[in-house]
Parts: sequence; structure tokens; C-alpha cells
Amino acid sequence: MRVCTPLILMLACVGEARTGGDSSDSVGDTADSDTAPTCAVPTGISVVGELIPGRTVNLAVDAVGDPGEIVWLALNGGDDVGPIDAAGVWLIPDTLAEKKANDVSVTATACGETVEVTLSVDWPEAERVAIVYNPDADGSEAVANAYADFRAVPDSGLCPVATTTDATLAGADYPAFVDAVFACVTPHTQYIVPVWGVPYKVADRIGDLASGTPVTVSLDALLFGGPANVGRTSVDYNPVYVNGDSTTGVYGDYIEVGRLRQREDFWIVSRIDGASADDAIALVERTRAAEDAIAAGTLDGVVYVDGNRGDVAPADDVGFGSYEWGEWNMWGTRTVFEDVGLYEVVWDGNNAEFGTEPAPLECPDALYYAGWYSYYNYNDCFTWTTGAIGAHLDSCSACDIRNPGTWSGSALLDGITATFGAVNEPYVAGMPEYDQFFYYLLQGANFGEAAVESTVVAYWMMVWVGDPLYRPYGASPPVPGE
Repeated sequence: MRVCTPLILMLACVGEARTGGDSSDSVGDTADSDTAPTCAVPTGISVVGELIPGRTVNLAVDAVGDPGEIVWLALNGGDDVGPIDAAGVWLIPDTLAEKKANDVSVTATACGETVEVTLSVDWPEAERVAIVYNPDADGSEAVANAYADFRAVPDSGLCPVATTTDATLAGADYPAFVDAVFACVTPHTQYIVPVWGVPYKVADRIGDLASGTPVTVSLDALLFGGPANVGRTSVDYNPVYVNGDSTTGVYGDYIEVGRLRQREDFWIVSRIDGASADDAIALVERTRAAEDAIAAGTLDGVVYVDGNRGDVAPADDVGFGSYEWGEWNMWGTRTVFEDVGLYEVVWDGNNAEFGTEPAPLECPDALYYAGWYSYYNYNDCFTWTTGAIGAHLDSCSACDIRNPGTWSGSALLDGITATFGAVNEPYVAGMPEYDQFFYYLLQGANFGEAAVESTVVAYWMMVWVGDPLYRPYGASPPVPGE
């Protein structure tokens, strides 16, 4: 529930105040019988209400006495975004803040003086979300409602799209699916959240990186590009990837999604999913528990990083997409967390994975995990703590997120809060930069922002499972940004 309290913003008058008499005179007194009553000079502007597009706020000048007639003006970058009526009532245009917050200059002129205040107008994050559910899948709407309740997403953010209940959408049905989803998307939508019951793969739309033959890819990865990419047949460089280098540990700063969307149209797509509707709702509740822990300052655990090429880092002259590049992702993740120093970091360089000798057989209190490589496998050695995020680099880590077997599918059943993986052969180049992903989380990014900004190749194989708004370090990020 949102509680509105008066927001009092005080600014000095622009120019010198003209009172027409001694400042000690009461309002309405006259210097002599032949002069007009003195008006009260405004000293600031008060605002009552939420500075959200489409909402009404009440403005008033601060003055000791009656300022008389007030002339209001609201400007956004030189454009008039009023009107504000004589009583100070302003209906904020719903065309503001489509990409990011707008700073609106509001001036009030009275008694021959002008006062000004800058107001930041923005949509709440919850109103930038479209939740996609499948009314033909029993339980899908219940998952959508559970997530909407958790995030206070309004009813207008719920998007029913009748489609197959299978995990894979036929390629021929993809254009109609996109049309249905984007009929729910507003100009200010930033996040698309499909839920359990909505397919997460699409067949025969994108050519394989190696052969060019159309293959099954991530449906969510294609939604990233929106309707403008509905005819796409090949992968591409991710236009919002933030450059970084695992071999040197030099990364660009995380960029808030609204700033990125000012230069490129895209949508962050991450889903609430699992083995069943009940399991997907449990994922929502795990996220709720994680945010309670964050608020209480009790988010804690161990970072597990699983390399497979020994305890010496590979040569630094490796090519992008090579196996050495994958290993550097693990070394980078290890280094990022060791440098931050918040958590114990357990590294394993054996070819064997955690849960298999000679690697550690148990991974208790696991908060974060990055590792590789075994195909379609999950070693049940992790005890996931509240708020845990982890992923395994392999060619089928998320081929099936609704059954045990794959790494991501099994981890969801095992209690992880967020994960990601490939729905089909991605090649090493098609995987995210794991170290950058965690680095951006530590800079204050939410799960969705860290996802898109750490993935080099777009329109390809990645599916992200977890609340895109989950932000472990929003209030006090341990890694400074720009």
C-alpha cells in the first residue's frame, strides 16, 4: 500500500522580493490611505501528491499571507507539460517518463516575483512491468496474480495470451504471439515477465551460429527485441551489452535500464517459472524472503566458483568464445567476490565438479554459484540460502526448466531464487559473462539489468528465471559505480 505524504519543497525567490512596505506589516495593511493592499511574496512551492504520470497533484506557493493571482508554468526540456489551473491542480501528462524519469521545472509567479522548483516525475518500477500468462494453462493466472501481488503491479500490467501449453512455441505462431504480448506493452513498459504456462522456447526462427540451419532458441531472448525484430532470422551483437574484460578484470559500469532505453528499444525479459504453478509461486515467495533479508541486513552465504582447468588461470591471449574464455569467466567471478570481501569464496579448479571427488562434496549455505561443465547434469550438493543466484555453463543448462535433470531445472526445484541457462546449444560465445553479471549485481543492478548487460549475443539461447526486479544491493552497493 502506498501512503501519500505532503512533499514540501522550498526554494528562494527568483529576484528581489518587493513587499511595497515594511516587512513587519500584516497582510492587507496599507502604507497610507492612497496605496493598494500589499500582496504576500512567495518563498517556495509545496507539492502534495505522487509525481507519477497520469496522477493529479496539488501545488501551492508558500507565502505569509495572500499572494493574489498565481501564474503557473510546467516545462520539460522547454516543452509545456501543463496546464496547471489557478488553484494549482496539475494533471501530470501520461506521456512523461516513457524511458526514464523526467525533471520538470515548475514555476509560480505572484506578487511580481517568481519561484521555481524541479520535480522528478517517474513511473513506479511496478508500473513498468507486463506480466504475461497463458489462460489456457491451469495455474498460470494464479502465478501471474501472485507475482503482481508481491510487486504491486496494477491490473493493467496483467497480460493474458492464449497459446500452447507446451514449452516450445511453433515458429509459425511466433508473430501472432508477439502481437498479443505487445498489445499489452505501453510506451513506459521496461520489463516483460512471462510466467509458468507460457512457452519459453520457439522453433525454427533463428539460424544456428555454426551451420545457419534454423534451430530452437529462447522465446524470451527474441522478445527482448520486440515487434521490430519479429522477422529476425539470425543472432546479433547485443546492443546494450556493457563492455568488460575477464582477463584484466576491467568492466564498464552498470547502466540503469531507463538510460539504456533512451538509446535503444528493448525489453528486459525474465520469467517466473518452475516445475508447476505451485513451484513458480514458491519462487515468488523465495524472492519475498530474500528482500526481507536484504532489508534486515541478513543476506549472507558462501560463493562457490567451479573452474575445470586447474588452479592457474589460462593465458590471457585467448579468443572470444573459446573454452579458455569460459574458464576466464570463472576466474573473473572468483576475483570479483574476493576483491569485494563480503563472503567466503570457495574455488575448485578440478575438472570434477562440486559434488564429485576430488572437488568438495557438499556446498552448504550457497548464496552465489558460477561453474562448468557437464552436459544436462545437476549435482545435488547445494544447500541454497535465502536469495541465492547461480548458473552452470553448459550447452543444455536450461533445456528443461520444468523438470529435474538440467542444472537450472533442478536448482529451481532445490530452492534457488534465480538462475539462467541455455535452452539449446549456445556455444561458449552465447553464454553471459558470469563475472560481469555478478559485478553488476554488486553495483546495484537488479537481476534483469545484470542479465541483459552481461550477455554479448542477443536473440539466441538464454532464458532467465527469476524476478527481474530482484535487486540484492540497491540501497548500498558494495562496488562503486559511476
